[in-house]
Amino acid sequence: MLNNFLDRLGDWNPQLLRELKGRLQLRNIILTTIISLGSQFLLFLAFQSQLPISQDRFLNNSNKYCTGKLLYGLPKCLSDEFGDTIINWQLWWLDLFTWLSIFACFSLLVIGIYLLISDLAHEERRGTLNFIRLSPQESQNILVGKILGVPILSYLAIALVIPLHLLSGLAANISLGAILGFDAVVLAGCLFYYSAALLFGLVGSWLGGFQAWLGSGVVLGFLLITKQSLIYISTNSAFVFLRFFNPFYFIPGLSGTSYFTSRYQWADFHWFVLPLGNSNIIITNLAIINFFSLMYFTWQGLQRCFRNPNATMLSKQQSYLLTFYFTISSLGCVNWQLIVADKFSYSSVMRDELACLLFLHFWLFLYLIAAITPHRQTLQDWARYRHIADHKGLSNSYVIKDFIWGEKSPSVVAIALNASIAITFLSSLIILANNNSQTKISAVYALILAGSLAMLYAVLAQLMLVKKTRHRIFWAIGSLGAVIVLPVFIMLMFWSNYPGNSNFIGLFSVAAPLLALYTPNAESLYSLGVLFVIFMQVMISGLLILQLRKQLRKVGESATKVLFAPESNRR
Repeated sequence: MLNNFLDRLGDWNPQLLRELKGRLQLRNIILTTIISLGSQFLLFLAFQSQLPISQDRFLNNSNKYCTGKLLYGLPKCLSDEFGDTIINWQLWWLDLFTWLSIFACFSLLVIGIYLLISDLAHEERRGTLNFIRLSPQESQNILVGKILGVPILSYLAIALVIPLHLLSGLAANISLGAILGFDAVVLAGCLFYYSAALLFGLVGSWLGGFQAWLGSGVVLGFLLITKQSLIYISTNSAFVFLRFFNPFYFIPGLSGTSYFTSRYQWADFHWFVLPLGNSNIIITNLAIINFFSLMYFTWQGLQRCFRNPNATMLSKQQSYLLTFYFTISSLGCVNWQLIVADKFSYSSVMRDELACLLFLHFWLFLYLIAAITPHRQTLQDWARYRHIADHKGLSNSYVIKDFIWGEKSPSVVAIALNASIAITFLSSLIILANNNSQTKISAVYALILAGSLAMLYAVLAQLMLVKKTRHRIFWAIGSLGAVIVLPVFIMLMFWSNYPGNSNFIGLFSVAAPLLALYTPNAESLYSLGVLFVIFMQVMISGLLILQLRKQLRKVGESATKVLFAPESNRR
């Protein structure tokens, strides 16, 4: 019977069967079982130690799991008719359920991401990854086999947690539907993060052994930072969009625990003007939809990069769709009630919300630059084709379509269009806001500065990747890092000695949109300074584009000469 099952599994997904045979060894299964059950036992003992002891009721002590009146901020310990301490078991089970969910969820995500990236790096070092690429299996089946098979021991450890997970949740008076809804969010989150880990493993192989630690460390840092920093913010804020990436905020009964009391859980959440936070089912479905929507773009990159390592992670058309989705989703989390619907003018609210949106889109455009910017070999093929096409006299409309939709053309025009999409939708916040004209002008300056910076970074990255150097990726990352970080350090150095001039210096840094947004611009001199910085950024981007065009023309001409050279000369 087991052999029949393995035969069927091998027919359905040979890669999954290969991963299971390599990992489901008896020693690994026993060790995983001991670690999972031992961890649950230690957590249970830790919560047992927090229960009040019998002496507490005689000493008039208080404990968070007692049921009396508040004494020094905690309930006083009372006893029943038999002399036993009355314990709030529902709260105790709820705390146990919450921490068990946190540890299980975070461990599943972080450990699974590390295993997937490390497995791809190991396959790359052994040279078996190219062999897998050449197999007749579909790339989708191979990648699904990786996701299901590589973290199989982590799945086993979490499966052993499910009994205590359900027992503690039901004992805490949480409905089975709410528990299963949270489990569904965790499952969707794992699929998204695991897919992103595979994509990072494919495109970041140049990082070597550090790649797995970096990927899992970034995800762990993101989960911990958002867990600590977003729990007390209002649900009517653009930063709430980040909550949809952290399953912690979908733990049922979280606001009733003794550890994470928050009056801003989800109850007041609005998406645009729709009050969606009143229904846990809707919030859960929104999180699942968000994970699966972003997983669509991740799988597009996986399928492109798995078969062709030189391909970009996204096509230009897919990048436009991603920008549209990200902008609309994050824009809906803004506090539209105070900005638009309220009869009073809250300029600070509009500025804060726009600053949050610009921060979120900064990371989006860094990803887009990495996702749609082609490398030297691709650009060399495109430049050779363009050089031949110029001799054929193709129309300008064809050239424009090539820059907008072409798979191998430079990404500068595509980044400009993505910036235009984002600015167009974000400007609706400025147009509809109930603010004075000066506040709206500063917001417009901020959007223009953000768009010009995105163009500057895109052109610089493309120029570095077309250079004929061995470590082009390091040059691109180093150049972008220097342009982003160094001006901020220079601004901070001048801040202590020349605070008036530091703002103008900061307009040349990544903080320029925030300075334009928050610095009073009543003086015409400051407005002229902002316009001057915008002009300088456009000029620098233009000069870099001219240099990029020169490099591409040179590459295209040399490649075309080699292609059409007589066979005797090529020898």
